[in-house]
Amino acid sequence: MVASVSVTLPKTLEEKIRRIAASEHRSVEETIGLLTEEALKTREFPQIFFMDGPAGRRARLFTGPDVWEVIEPYVVAGKNWDVLRASYHWLDEELLRTAVQYYEAYPDEIDARLALNRQGLE
Repeated sequence: MVASVSVTLPKTLEEKIRRIAASEHRSVEETIGLLTEEALKTREFPQIFFMDGPAGRRARLFTGPDVWEVIEPYVVAGKNWDVLRASYHWLDEELLRTAVQYYEAYPDEIDARLALNRQGLE
């Protein structure tokens, strides 16, 4: 479901959004949607930020790897916490729990990353 919302933005903000949209070959509307979604996710999970890379933009732990990387052994082991803890023994337990909570909130996003990684291995 999609909702239409009218928003008035300061000119400088609108120009920045247009530049991002152009550089990513997206519409302004799509860019505003993506930026809004990331802002909401960051507010919901303050220990996570988003960054660009060769495989596109992805969620990353502030003091650790990408969320999908942390979650991969957890998912492969049937969502086994002990396997996750052993796989990333150097990461704080709170950070691991944040990764799991993010995965639970946005499974499609992380599952898509896991699928991309599996394709790269084939």
